[in-house]
Amino acid sequence: MEKTVPRFTRPYDEAALDAAVRDRGAAVLSAAYSPEQCDTFLSQVRAHLAENPEEAEYAANSVLGGFQGDTTSTLHGLVGVIPAAPDMVLQKDLVGCARRVLSPLSDTILLTIAEYMAREPGAFRQELHCDTFSWRHVPAGENPVALTVMAAMGDFTAANGATWVVLDSHGGPPTAPAPDWSEAVQAEMSKGDALLFRADLFHAGGENTTESDVRQIFSMGFQVAWLRQVENGTLSVPPAQAAALQPELQELLGYSNELVLGLYKGGHPRNALKNV
Repeated sequence: MEKTVPRFTRPYDEAALDAAVRDRGAAVLSAAYSPEQCDTFLSQVRAHLAENPEEAEYAANSVLGGFQGDTTSTLHGLVGVIPAAPDMVLQKDLVGCARRVLSPLSDTILLTIAEYMAREPGAFRQELHCDTFSWRHVPAGENPVALTVMAAMGDFTAANGATWVVLDSHGGPPTAPAPDWSEAVQAEMSKGDALLFRADLFHAGGENTTESDVRQIFSMGFQVAWLRQVENGTLSVPPAQAAALQPELQELLGYSNELVLGLYKGGHPRNALKNV
């Protein structure tokens, strides 16, 4: 099988995109975000961290910060703090693909996480892993329970650690042994491109061997609505703030229900947003 990650340019062929993500495990959407969107996002992240330096320290000492290591800076809960984040989360091609590919197992979907990562020179190459380790008790199967997005806010190159993926490695339990590195390929991308992959696909952040090139990432995920999110959306964006967001984003954060799961006082969770 071809080891190159399938790549799509606008206008994206929805059927072919869905098939690539579902069957090969990953795809790259070229120019998912404009350069201006990337620049705005990064400037807002820098401004927020400058005004709130304690958040960088908190992130460094968090559970996810420990996984990333001290050569990667992170910021979580972006929807609640970065003005550009809501529109970036609602990128219609990414959300649309997630809804279609996850539809066999869920009528609605949730936002798993929305985070910023800066992998600095010296960042180590991660071990090959699956994001479904977060839900390691869920049985593996043909249909994914979650998708992950790694969007390039600057160029992803082999030297600065572009994400490694092992195509066709999905479908098994997250506790399975990782494939051999010889099967992995790096997804090099231009600024604004987005790598979309099944959460049960083996992948890893690459080693940043450059002297000064920080690999900057907007990362998010989508999941079936009956699994608990990695990032608690209704705490990150409480009702008073969520009430001003678009209904689709409210749904993704968790102000939604899957049948009788996630109800608010026996009714729709959006009722919690009334009169706030």
